[in-house]
Amino acid sequence: MHILIIGAGGMIGRKLAATLGRSGSLGDHAITRMTLADVAAPPVPAGISVPVEALAADISESRAAEALAAFRADVIFHLAAIVSGEAERNFDLGYRVNLDGTRALLEAIRREGSRQAYIPRFVFSSSIAVYGSPFPDPIPDDYVLAPLTSYGVQKAMSELLLADYSRRGFVDGIGIRLPTIVIRPGAPNAAASGFFSGILREP
Repeated sequence: MHILIIGAGGMIGRKLAATLGRSGSLGDHAITRMTLADVAAPPVPAGISVPVEALAADISESRAAEALAAFRADVIFHLAAIVSGEAERNFDLGYRVNLDGTRALLEAIRREGSRQAYIPRFVFSSSIAVYGSPFPDPIPDDYVLAPLTSYGVQKAMSELLLADYSRRGFVDGIGIRLPTIVIRPGAPNAAASGFFSGILREP
């Protein structure tokens, strides 16, 4: 099984690559190869036995999306994103990467599949930012999407794209709505929820 992780240089991407590389399997399938991609070539985790290729790719550029789809990976983890606070501050960048980049990737996969049958498992990292307050407790999966930020809108629209591309049989897609992460390791990033980490990390 070939695993492609897009956004492999981020916190979740690095942990996912290390975990899969050390286990050597995903579900009941042995991993024979991993490709790690990010805007800058991500680090290759230490202590893994799976063959790994790391490369630089910006999914908001159509040629990069086509090159990634051409790998014909069995499972694609799409973790690449402009985080919440930065997407709110930089409107153009947020939409270019979070929405246009996701669509470019899905379109590249569709075109790859039109040449020769190809329907990868596509795991998309979404966010609880797709919801808007007030929230029920707990929030069910089918709760109305009413995002209050540009980041939330970008993730909600990407979820709809993923659902449609899955319905049409271009990908076997699943979206995971990630919650606030405490504590983020390393230097603070531009996530709106970063202050949670700061409260505990900085002292």
